[in-house]
Amino acid sequence: MRQDTRASTDPTPFPRVSIVGVGCRATGTDFDHAWFGLDRLAAAGLTPRQRTTLEVAVEALDDSGLGCLAPGSQAAVVFGAIGGANSAHHLSRALELRGPSFTVDSQRASPLVAVDMGVRLLADESVPFVVAGGVDLALLPDISDLWIPHSRAGAPDSAGSGVCTVVVLQRTADALRTRTRRYAEIGGPAIGFPDVGRPDAHIALDGPGAAAGRERGEEPPILLPITAADSATLAALALRWAVALGSYRSLREFAAATARLVPEQTRAAVLAQDRTEAAARLRTLAQRIATPGAARLHAPQLIATGPPPGALEIFDPAPTRHPGTVLLLFPGTGGHSRMGRSLAARYPVFAGMLAAAADAVAAAGGPRVWTPRNGFRPRPAPDSGWRSAEHGGTCHPTGIFATGAGTAPAEAPVVAPESEPSTAWTAGIGGDPGTGEPHPTDRLGGDSGWGAAEFAHAALFVFQVALAELLGSWGIRADAVAGHGTGEIAAAVVSGGLSLADAARVVVTRARLIQRVGTAGAAAVLEATPAEVRRLVEPMRAEVAMAAVDGPTTITVSGEPRYVEALVRRAHRRAIFAQRLPDESVPQPSHLPSIRARAAELRDALADLAPGRPWCPLYSTTRRGLVLRAGSDSDSLLDADYWAANVSGAVELSAALEQAAAEGISAVLEIGPAPALIPMVRRHSPFRDSAHPVLTPGDEARSLLHTIARLFSDGHPVDWTALGPHTAAPPQRQWRRDDSGADRRWQPPVTDRVPAAFPAVEIRPEGAYVVTGGLGPRGEAAVRWLLTAGARDVVVLTRSPRPLPLGLAGMEDRIVLMRCDCADRTDLATALQDIRECGAAIRGVVHASGESRLTAAVDLLELTAADPTDFTVLLTATPAADEPGAVRELAAAQVNRRVICVEWEVGPAA
Repeated sequence: MRQDTRASTDPTPFPRVSIVGVGCRATGTDFDHAWFGLDRLAAAGLTPRQRTTLEVAVEALDDSGLGCLAPGSQAAVVFGAIGGANSAHHLSRALELRGPSFTVDSQRASPLVAVDMGVRLLADESVPFVVAGGVDLALLPDISDLWIPHSRAGAPDSAGSGVCTVVVLQRTADALRTRTRRYAEIGGPAIGFPDVGRPDAHIALDGPGAAAGRERGEEPPILLPITAADSATLAALALRWAVALGSYRSLREFAAATARLVPEQTRAAVLAQDRTEAAARLRTLAQRIATPGAARLHAPQLIATGPPPGALEIFDPAPTRHPGTVLLLFPGTGGHSRMGRSLAARYPVFAGMLAAAADAVAAAGGPRVWTPRNGFRPRPAPDSGWRSAEHGGTCHPTGIFATGAGTAPAEAPVVAPESEPSTAWTAGIGGDPGTGEPHPTDRLGGDSGWGAAEFAHAALFVFQVALAELLGSWGIRADAVAGHGTGEIAAAVVSGGLSLADAARVVVTRARLIQRVGTAGAAAVLEATPAEVRRLVEPMRAEVAMAAVDGPTTITVSGEPRYVEALVRRAHRRAIFAQRLPDESVPQPSHLPSIRARAAELRDALADLAPGRPWCPLYSTTRRGLVLRAGSDSDSLLDADYWAANVSGAVELSAALEQAAAEGISAVLEIGPAPALIPMVRRHSPFRDSAHPVLTPGDEARSLLHTIARLFSDGHPVDWTALGPHTAAPPQRQWRRDDSGADRRWQPPVTDRVPAAFPAVEIRPEGAYVVTGGLGPRGEAAVRWLLTAGARDVVVLTRSPRPLPLGLAGMEDRIVLMRCDCADRTDLATALQDIRECGAAIRGVVHASGESRLTAAVDLLELTAADPTDFTVLLTATPAADEPGAVRELAAAQVNRRVICVEWEVGPAA
């Protein structure tokens, strides 16, 4: 039988692939084996090229911005054969990659074959990206932001054996979706040999696909996370980043690049408004770690700004603390007309979900609660004017989103005893967060047309669903959910128990039932057990009902006002704390017995509801002790009976929290515009230190980032791609080098003291050149070098001006001495500004100080970041000294600036 070979000629539909990261560096013997989890014996078994390939692969991940997504992903590693050991396996193990990991051997074409194989692997949608390449990869000689030693593109040896290149490949569609910087594009797998006279393989590339525009300016606040192997490394990294910030267009661009680095164990974070504040925070962080006796950093750690403005908060969890599971708790109160404005303007995912949820509410017959132009400000209803009483229309007397306005009695706020005041907003949500007074702009005018309960419930529902979606975009997803009263509807959507359309229908129908009841009631809070409250309520159960059980001894009751007053008096006679809520703080309406009598109306209206199965546990506050999860029986569905019980029964928050703690939930996040339930949650011992509101009044964007920083410090994974598009290369990674044992390289003894060998630089006669550190041996040599090279204006900053040394005789007309203490940052900034005001631009700087080199170098680099300098030379001591090593790392970390480290008596080091 003849074989059909048509399949072998059919083209395979491979996706278009972009190169999003590149790592290039000369080979060498130094190797940070500890970073890759290798001992000295295992590291000794790797060839120098294998060692360099591993480190350059990590640098390529840093450059791509995908490093933060690497651990635990299905990413693949494909290297060209570079020895006996499989270095691809070492990289996959170090980064916890779970995708394919192998080497290919095709002689000289092995690195290109590895890239070609990476393109083929990306046809599998489960592989997010591929790290590919190897020694002598001549694919991208000059497209990386990193400097390639020995030569640049176009040089004869640019593809020589001294260069090791690794690229990171990602599907073009994914890179465009996340707005990731792209170097070039590969149309598909294909290796050719364009030059007949040479045996070199070739992969065709399209032109660079990087986005043309970059985000400009600052968009405060910005969260800047930092990770390192240990506290000492983190301190050095913070100091280098404080200087590197000046090389970026904005703090957001810098944060988007550095936040995507491959994560390590010790964590810190800085919340800042702009680059200046971020640099100050980073220096403070480094100082706190380095100062003897200061609080040491333990993994994980956080340093962030918080109230009052400018203050620092240090979060120092125990070193053994591990991330746990998170419960998202949705309150039933707390809306105001200004909520979500700053978040919608900054996060498209939040604005998109707001629009989708608002459309769902409108489709269910409810009001249009949110528009991009007006936010959560009500518009006139189709029938205009206030709804009449015959249509069940009621409105809050002040026309604002007050706490509990139009909500079920079960959602009444809890008022703590006077000796233990609650921090919850109990009056005027939508007003001033400090005073509780409503703002004039938050009022709902008389032409709103929609009932207070209908609009307030729908608005809060829309906001909560959008906020949960925003948290998900940051990688913070619910391990479980719970809701308080109306908030349980949003919890059902997040858990998957209700579709968005069905949930909107429940919200609107439930709110209209409450409006139709319309009976004025009262509410009171008691500090007693549920059993004690039931005995007090029993004689008057037809007029008073238990509305909420928020804690073991925190109970809210509601009903007919005079009966509520009687119940409070009975409680006082029994030495039970009881307090009636003020009329302006009482949910309207708050007559639970009346609502219970008409709950069947809600059941009939939702008879055809089609609930689903929750994909994550929902701890029910409607049915005490019940946990709704996938595989639940039919009696636990979120059907019409469930929502009838929700509107007419007590809210069992305490039982839900106890069940959550018993099942291992370790943290609670309140999903609302302001803290409402956190005080009650923190009364439960398992959540005393781990319950946090996602937002606080006043500055939603900052409070959101503050919450994310808390979770990050506690070890929870965060998706840092939410910071924005990746448009710039991060500062170059500084590997730890062990100068002892097998990794020590022999240095010939220095027998004769020779002056420093300054590098060759371009001198502009019209520019000013600054030498710091006075006219000692280093300063004199620096001044002579600049003048000999053609400088006409050299300014020497010295603490104590004195006559010029003999070596500078005859050059007095081109030297200006200026008194300045370079160790004083303020004095140094003033001196540099004086030089600028003389009219000549600062074109070069030489730091020749003999003391406080690292601190002074940081200050000098930061203060001259905006000057058009062609070079900055940092003079250090001999290579064996500790501090000069840090100065060399600082110089190597600069981006888009030529910073040259010259070792005194040795010569240029970088």
